[in-house]
Amino acid sequence: MTDRQDNRQDVPSELFDLYRFTTTCLALGIPVPKVAGDFRFGLEGLRQRGVLPLEDVARIRAVTEGEDHPGWAAGFAAGYRSAWAAAILRVLDRRGVAFSKHLHRGLNLCPDADALTRFLDRAVTAAHEADLVVEEPSPRPPDGS
Repeated sequence: MTDRQDNRQDVPSELFDLYRFTTTCLALGIPVPKVAGDFRFGLEGLRQRGVLPLEDVARIRAVTEGEDHPGWAAGFAAGYRSAWAAAILRVLDRRGVAFSKHLHRGLNLCPDADALTRFLDRAVTAAHEADLVVEEPSPRPPDGS
């Protein structure tokens, strides 16, 4: 088995499906901006379903958008998490749910895009800020104890 085949085993089949769909659309002559938009939409769907971590999505976006230089993917991921934190706070604010500066700080420092997605889902129905973190595992100390 070649190295290329070994690497394929680590890539989710849904990502290969998205790649095949994208290349087929381009081969059929569908305009590049339309195909690029569909590709980005597909990547986001994979991220929200937990198929691809945000960091992988950011690296793929960097390469496909010609921004493959150090720092771009990290900046994309940081901006993405910041936007999700802002969306959570906006939903809570518009629904009249009071929240503390500690929640604001915690959301903006959260490194886990999947957790932010769960928090946004819960913000839609939360009656109190504590409702966002129901059923979330408690953080463990770095030493694992």
